[in-house]
Amino acid sequence: MSYAEHTAWSDPGPYADRLAVLPTEPQALADALENFLIHHAAARFLKFGVPDYAEADRGLRTVLRLLGTAFERDGRPLTEQRALSAYLYGTCHDFVLIAASVFRSSGIEARLRVGFVNYFRPDRWEDHWLCEYKHNDEWRLLDAQLGRRAREGHGITFDIADVPRDRFRSGPQLWREIRTGKVDAETCGLFYAGISGDWFPASNVLKDAAALAGIETLPWDYWGPGRECSRLQAVPDDTYEQFDALADAIVEPPSTPGAAQAVFESFPWAKPGKTVLSVLAGGKQEQPLI
Repeated sequence: MSYAEHTAWSDPGPYADRLAVLPTEPQALADALENFLIHHAAARFLKFGVPDYAEADRGLRTVLRLLGTAFERDGRPLTEQRALSAYLYGTCHDFVLIAASVFRSSGIEARLRVGFVNYFRPDRWEDHWLCEYKHNDEWRLLDAQLGRRAREGHGITFDIADVPRDRFRSGPQLWREIRTGKVDAETCGLFYAGISGDWFPASNVLKDAAALAGIETLPWDYWGPGRECSRLQAVPDDTYEQFDALADAIVEPPSTPGAAQAVFESFPWAKPGKTVLSVLAGGKQEQPLI
């Protein structure tokens, strides 16, 4: 198995041909995603809000469900811009999952990376997911959420198809930097939601490990010791060494999903089960992983 193969989450199923109209050139792909997908927080910030019927978009989990919902609202090709009422209202996860699906459908290796970026807020590491893809045997980072309008709005000047490595930290990288005192944990979190602290990077160690293994969870899914991190909004004292060991094992990403899956043999507590605790908008539910 390679990162060019679909997962159960990225497989477009019967929408494969309709997905194929999207470009594989990374920046053009990010621009095209803005035709039908917007971050729910951006919609609220821009004052037009999220329609009641679209509040559940963030929980659709798979490309198949995302595209099915998109075409229910507007059946035209994905290259044609929708009215706001027909948009999908998602998160960074949805942008990168669809981007990974486009790449994999074209035989390009791609994987979701779970971590933090420092280009949305000064002196802050904001929770954010990127799409890492292979280009000429080199892994590059694409911020698929930064289409043309988003780049202009955020004042982004770097190449979003090759995000500088000093602007992104994976969950394992940031966790190690917190533990060595290089980064203050209170500068890490999801600040528009009022979340900060070391428990959030700790939970992203688990999510990045899962994503590397081809298990593409939602940003607010918790399992294993992540459940207690979410409940306490703190890292339980007896789990620090667990997170340290897992972060050390995957801080240099495995070369294949199979190699990443093998990591779970040493850390079985880190692998999601058939259900996860989904924590969204103040609610908590046990939900199927897919």
